Amino acid sequence: MGEEHGLTPIPRAGRLAGRASRAESPARPERPERREEPGWLTVGATTIRLWLERHRTGRRPSRRRRIAVTALAALVAMGAGAGITEAVSQQSPAVAAPQQDHPANPAPGTSLRLAAQVRDQAAAWVAQQVSADATLECDPTMCAALQAAGVSAARLLVLQPGSFDPLGATVIVATQVVRSQFGARLASVYAPLVIASFGSGANRIDIRAAAPQGSSAFEAQLASDRRARIEAGRQLLTNKNVQATAVARQELLQGEVDPRLLVTLSALASKMSVRLIAFDDSSPGASPDVPLRGAEIGAAESVGLTAILAFLEAQQTTYQPAQDGIIRLAGGKSAITVRFDAPGPMGLSGP
Repeated sequence: MGEEHGLTPIPRAGRLAGRASRAESPARPERPERREEPGWLTVGATTIRLWLERHRTGRRPSRRRRIAVTALAALVAMGAGAGITEAVSQQSPAVAAPQQDHPANPAPGTSLRLAAQVRDQAAAWVAQQVSADATLECDPTMCAALQAAGVSAARLLVLQPGSFDPLGATVIVATQVVRSQFGARLASVYAPLVIASFGSGANRIDIRAAAPQGSSAFEAQLASDRRARIEAGRQLLTNKNVQATAVARQELLQGEVDPRLLVTLSALASKMSVRLIAFDDSSPGASPDVPLRGAEIGAAESVGLTAILAFLEAQQTTYQPAQDGIIRLAGGKSAITVRFDAPGPMGLSGP
């Protein structure tokens, strides 16, 4: 969020709520250079030599000579065949040359590396952005990647072959394996809301919020929540202690702001003046129905930022931010940045 607005974080002493960023994975060791393969004549000669050495005793010389002559004739044929193949390769490079790497025809190992990169990206996002209270369902390979990224194994439900529904999961990490097993019911019944997405095609990984009561009840709740967020945004803008940029005002009036932010900002504005600079979210590929979980908040003077930060860190349970801190804006002024975990709760309630 800060990078999009040209922001530079300011180190702050004391506790910053939120999770630490995932450590950078060690570089993969380079593959050893491929040694040049020996020619047909060399391979054939070595084979004949070893065979004769193994059969040196217990055979008459005449028989060994006949065997050697036969083998040498085969060797000559092998060499001739290799020479013909090489000549054809030189004359017809378009036919004999290996195909170039191309997205439609990837080199061996490229698809596996790409799939691993997408898994690592999705796992890092889940470890940093998804609530520590959420239970995640995933296929065995994805679960291993999540655990490597720092997600507790106690939170992971490994997809079992033949399972027909994701019972008990708060979030479903939908890889191709999961999509294949649940089919169309994954999006239409079990988890209709995508809160983040990574990759494309068969490598795509969707982070989906589960709908325990089914998609119909879930979608009705989403519509009701948006109406409630629109009304809460309107009320917030009528508060004399609240100033908002044009973009932030529009997002409030369209119901695009997370209910936890709305409740927190309303309580904050009852105590001090605040300026709403921007709302944001670090959820690539999220559905338009997913509200914005992050905000940048300014104050009239620097002492106000300290008071805002203290207020945010004093919140409990649902309204405790996952991350907060002081940042410097592009123009040189400072502001508060705050972010809540995904997925957000349904409905609005007081702190």
